[in-house]
Amino acid sequence: MASRTQAPLVFWVVVGVLLVWSLAGVAIYVAYFVETPQEFAHGAEIPANREGYASYVASIPPWAVAVGIIAAVARLLGTIALLRRKACAQRLYLVSLLFFGLALFRAFVLADAAAVMSTGHIATEGIFMGLNLFAVWFVRRQTAAGVLG
Repeated sequence: MASRTQAPLVFWVVVGVLLVWSLAGVAIYVAYFVETPQEFAHGAEIPANREGYASYVASIPPWAVAVGIIAAVARLLGTIALLRRKACAQRLYLVSLLFFGLALFRAFVLADAAAVMSTGHIATEGIFMGLNLFAVWFVRRQTAAGVLG
């Protein structure tokens, strides 16, 4: 096994941020299954959009929920791989990126979710996509630097 370079402090800070983000993503799907659509919408949307968003949540097909769960679990496993300094985090974050992109396509293109979402909620989805892209780039860079093996 090739030796790895010592991980700098910034590596651990970034991994900590990615861990919080990953856990939050899993928590969203836990909430999806334990809350009613109205309760879920109350926590996710501004008052003006809650009724429409609750209807949208209630109509999400099971396959789309599964796509989101795969994205969230792959992201969490990628973060665990980063904590263990394993290069397989790259594949896991790529799976997360692919499935999250599919979930966003279904939500915004096929289901017009933007019609029942606040600007802030839409921006949050964009930030999450940006974090997905950043994670893929970060793992690639850390692998090239010899931090991951």
